[in-house]
Amino acid sequence: MKLTRIILISCAFLLTSLGLSLAADPIAVVIKSSGKAQIEHKTDKKKSDIERGTKVFPGDKITTGDDGSVSIRFIDDRSLLRIRANSNCTVNGEKEKNSIAKNVYVEAGVIFSKITKQNTKFKVVTPTSVASVKGTEFWTKQEFKGGTYYYGEEGVVEIANEAGTALLQAGETGYVSSPRSKPQVQKTKPGEKPEAGDDEDDSDEFEFDLKNEQGTQKVLKFKATRK
Repeated sequence: MKLTRIILISCAFLLTSLGLSLAADPIAVVIKSSGKAQIEHKTDKKKSDIERGTKVFPGDKITTGDDGSVSIRFIDDRSLLRIRANSNCTVNGEKEKNSIAKNVYVEAGVIFSKITKQNTKFKVVTPTSVASVKGTEFWTKQEFKGGTYYYGEEGVVEIANEAGTALLQAGETGYVSSPRSKPQVQKTKPGEKPEAGDDEDDSDEFEFDLKNEQGTQKVLKFKATRK
């Protein structure tokens, strides 16, 4: 199911008009969670169970168990990140004008990234390489203490490390065995990439509060219709 229309107001405009500080406020919010999933906040190192509406701040670490999955949306441009079972990743973001430069470090596991705008900076970092994208969809699969797989769904992804770079397009699989091995790209084989499954049906209606630098509390509302 595809997102067809965003109702109410855009988050980027709202953040700008309210004068909110992205450095002190969440950069994303959990829109769906199932099974065992925890978040560790960078500020106090406390761990807590993830649920719908959980706020994600820069540097927060998300961990999922055998049956866990988490979907989050970034509040500036609605880019989506789906985190599959047995995954461990850290979500970072820095304010750049009216957007957030996003950086997701995947220590192990599988994630799906959907970037909504061409002018948004979005990177997925793994132990072997860095994937830089603008306006695209792709999977990242990081083996525990092993290599990295990238699966292109839409658009183009640049995979880079100290050994070289490669461009990944829709229908292709990229593989990087180590930081010193050049990325390799080939056509995706049938049944090779992760399946979307039930997590494709991400509900998008929720609200949460933010405070600006003066301490004034505001409420952000998200609502979308689907077909």
